[in-house]
Amino acid sequence: MTTQLKLPLLAAAVVLISGCSMNLFSSQDGEQKAVVETTSNISVVWRSDLDQRQPASNGGISNPAIAESEDGEVIVAGAQDKRVRVLNASGREIHRIALTAAGESGGLQLANGLVVVGDVAGKVFGIDVNRGSIAWTIQLSSSLLSRPVLIGNDFIIQTETNQVFRFSPSGEKVWSYSGPAAGLGMQLLPSPVVFRDQVYVAMRNGDVVALKAESGRFLWQRQLLINSDAAVLRDLKVPVATPLLIPAEQSGKHEDMLAVPVFQGELFFLSLQDGSTLMSRAISTKASPLLIGNKVYVADAQGSLSMLDAAGGETLWKQKLSDVELAGPIFWNRMLWVADESGKVFRLNLDGKLLATVELGGRIDLAPVASSDGVLVRNNLGTLFKLR
Repeated sequence: MTTQLKLPLLAAAVVLISGCSMNLFSSQDGEQKAVVETTSNISVVWRSDLDQRQPASNGGISNPAIAESEDGEVIVAGAQDKRVRVLNASGREIHRIALTAAGESGGLQLANGLVVVGDVAGKVFGIDVNRGSIAWTIQLSSSLLSRPVLIGNDFIIQTETNQVFRFSPSGEKVWSYSGPAAGLGMQLLPSPVVFRDQVYVAMRNGDVVALKAESGRFLWQRQLLINSDAAVLRDLKVPVATPLLIPAEQSGKHEDMLAVPVFQGELFFLSLQDGSTLMSRAISTKASPLLIGNKVYVADAQGSLSMLDAAGGETLWKQKLSDVELAGPIFWNRMLWVADESGKVFRLNLDGKLLATVELGGRIDLAPVASSDGVLVRNNLGTLFKLR
C-alpha cells in the first residue's frame, strides 16, 4: 500500500498581506473576492475558494489547467469536494461538474477541445468546457496524480502504480506499459516527457524508462540511486517532479539530455540515447526545473533558487528565498515566479534579483501556473489566486 504525504492544513484560509490596501467586491455569484494592491507590486487580482476545504481534509489539491472555450480562456480545476470547476479569466464560475472522487491530476486540453482530468478513485474524464459536461470516462486501477501529457492528438498518463497509458482523444486505449511496483510515496508524481518519437518516464521506484511513442515498446531503463523502500518520509529518496528535457542545441552538448530531479537526492542529467548519467548535482527538489535558453533554473527543498549552466551543470547564481521548500519556478511576463510551502510567492528577474513578494496564507506545494493575463496559485486550503 502506498503511503501518501499528509499536508498540514490551517484551521481557516487567511490572506496575509503586509503593507497593502484591500478592497472587496461582490462577484456575479455573490462570492466576496479581494483585489489587493501590495507595496511590493504583486497584486492579488482575485481569489476563489474552490472547494470550501475543512481542516485536516485529504486529497483534491490539483493545479489548475488553462484551456480555450468558445468564449475565450477558461480555468479548469479539480477540487476536494469531488467536482471540477470551470472559471472564466475573471474568476467567475461558469460550470461545476461532478466527478466520483477528489480531483488531483491537473488537466490537459486536447485538439478536439476536451480537457482531460483525473480523480483519486482512478477515473479519467474528458470534460467539455463549453457545455459543462463529461464526454467520456476511463476507469484505471490506481489514482491519477500527475498531469496528462499531449502526444500528437492523443494523450499519455502516468499512475501512482508505475503504469503508463496512451489514449486517443475519444478515450480509447492505444497502448499501456507497466513498471515494477513502488513502495512509500508522496502526494506528488512526475508526468511523462514526450520528445520526438519517444516517451520518458520517471517512475515512483526510481526507474527512468524510455518507451517508443507509437507502440509503447520498451527501449531502455535506468535505475537511479534512490531509496523508495524507506519506512518514513524523511528517509525517502524518489522522483516526484516531472523531468526536464534539454535538447542538444540548447545545452551545447552533442546529445539530448533529461534532467531528473530526485527529492532528498540529486539532480541527474541523463543521456536520451541510453539513460547513462552524464552529470549530477546534489540538489533536492520537489519541483520541475525550468529551461530558458541554455540556463536551467532549479528551486530546491532548502528554499533557494539556482541558475545552472545547461552544458556543465555549474551554478551561475543562487538566491536564498525561504527556509522551506519551494515550488516552481515558472516564467511569466519576462519574470520568474516561485512559491514556498509557507504560502509566500516570489517574483525575480532572470539574474536572480528578488523584485517582489506576497503572502497568501496556507501552504503551497504545487508550482504556479501561467495564464495569458496572470499567474495562478493554488494553496492547500483550496483557494485559487490570480496574481500579477
